[in-house]
Amino acid sequence: MYGIWNAILALQFPVAQGYIIRPQDRHTSQSGEQGFSDLHVFQYRNNATNADKFLIVQCKRAGTETQNAVWEQAVDQLSRYLSATHGKRRPAARTPVYGIAAVGRYVRVYKYNDVNQMVLNWVPKGMRWKMWNLKDHPQQIQRILDHILNNH
Repeated sequence: MYGIWNAILALQFPVAQGYIIRPQDRHTSQSGEQGFSDLHVFQYRNNATNADKFLIVQCKRAGTETQNAVWEQAVDQLSRYLSATHGKRRPAARTPVYGIAAVGRYVRVYKYNDVNQMVLNWVPKGMRWKMWNLKDHPQQIQRILDHILNNH
């Protein structure tokens, strides 16, 4: 599912607008623990030298969608990688940061909470949080991605 999400993100976040999708991006926590996020989306605004890092997608293989342990691992990875990247942000630098757990063709979306340094279930206002299927819920997933694009 890594390839599908690479294509989705490339369409949603175009290079011409300063977006970069970095596969297998390394993250190091405060304790020195390292890990690699599957896809990390950045934006370089107005020729800035520092990127706005606002989205991580963790992908897990198809066929494991019903296994709670797989979802828990993806959420744990999102929480650790987002904390490693954003855990010590100054209050003035706190812009929304998101995470997507993609297991097979299913998706759950999260938003990073600076105070607790963890991810929380999230969808745009007017939507109910749930597990979305790429095939059955393309409009809802597009709405979520549009919100992230316009609010990071």
